[in-house]
Amino acid sequence: MTWAKLRDKLGRAVSILRGVLAKYLPPPIKRPLSRFGKAVLRFLSRKQIKIDSETVRKTIETNPDRIPVIVFAPSLDWNVQLFQRPQQLALALARQGALVFYIQPKRDPQAPIVQEMLPGLFLCNISIHAFEVLEQPFVYLLTWNGGYACEFKSPRVIYDYVDDINVFYGNQEVIARNHVKMIQSADLVLVTARKLYDGIAPDRPDAVYCPNGVEYDHFAISRNGHRHSPPEDLLPIIEMGKPIIGYYGALARWFDYDLLKQVAGLRKSYSFVLIGPDYDGSIRTSGIEAIENIRWLGVKTYQELPAYLQYFDAAIIPFLLSDITHAVSPLKLFEYMAGGKPIVATPMRESAQYDDVLFAINPVDFSQQIDTALSLGRDPEYLSRIDRLAQGNTWDARALTILDEINARTTPENVKN
Repeated sequence: MTWAKLRDKLGRAVSILRGVLAKYLPPPIKRPLSRFGKAVLRFLSRKQIKIDSETVRKTIETNPDRIPVIVFAPSLDWNVQLFQRPQQLALALARQGALVFYIQPKRDPQAPIVQEMLPGLFLCNISIHAFEVLEQPFVYLLTWNGGYACEFKSPRVIYDYVDDINVFYGNQEVIARNHVKMIQSADLVLVTARKLYDGIAPDRPDAVYCPNGVEYDHFAISRNGHRHSPPEDLLPIIEMGKPIIGYYGALARWFDYDLLKQVAGLRKSYSFVLIGPDYDGSIRTSGIEAIENIRWLGVKTYQELPAYLQYFDAAIIPFLLSDITHAVSPLKLFEYMAGGKPIVATPMRESAQYDDVLFAINPVDFSQQIDTALSLGRDPEYLSRIDRLAQGNTWDARALTILDEINARTTPENVKN
């Protein structure tokens, strides 16, 4: 067995042991053992870390005009089922002139160490320790990965508070502790929803409201007629000739399956299409697949979504109302608008600020609002209004907001190191 293979096996064994210790041991014992485990892993990887660090240094040297440097700590895999806010912000920040490193949560030995996804954005299959070559880097962190802050040298933390913390799986005590720590100490706090902002405003009045946005051109291509051929699994539904009422996104415990089942029963002349992953197994137990005019088409890639969206006659966001959903900035809201689709939703606080979204709670009202939405889909004035909303809420606009805040909070000489 080569040293490299032995090192990898030892590293995996130490990682597994750390996970077991973290789960079962009390903090006074767990913390020193965890630090020891980190030290062992780092020792085993020291040669690779040196190579990775040099790659980071050279990448910065070859992009001298890009400021600031922002490191996205490991969170979501770049090719995760749902292309989400971290990936979108990484792309948009790079488009707006930043130098962005997006660290993959799991190293892929078959992938390049550093891969340029577009000018200024580098997808990294490297150890987080490689970024110790940076003095005071800007580090993008989320509620569930805040522990990575200690892996950087004097980081300037951008904390993106994206959801009610109770929505995240894992040790809730640890998640809550990391959240409080980052609210108190982050250099910049971003908040995706008004409800979340109101909750932290007494402690962080300088927090920045920064809801989700849209990659406008990606979804607007289908506004004026059908630009994509019908997807194969959607074609039989299209051929029925019924209006198609569509939803895409995670299918999880906050989705109101009972509401949709009743609406489908009231509108049997409509076809209801669901796209997305069964996030927590809830769709399998909901009974929704037994409803004749509801079809779940499974997961589609981000690149495939416009081809489905263009055949929707109206779009829906039927979420249960709760503290969690009132704090949600629906990722799909402006995407639906960019695609020229009228929207019917339950009245979640974040969505309710937009007059051109139709709202209802009970099945009868929701059904009637879908009827109204189908009429609005033929109204040029309405379609123009939602198009302007989409164009005013792009990811590039969000990136500019973030960069303006960074510039306002740092002096010119230490924006980039």
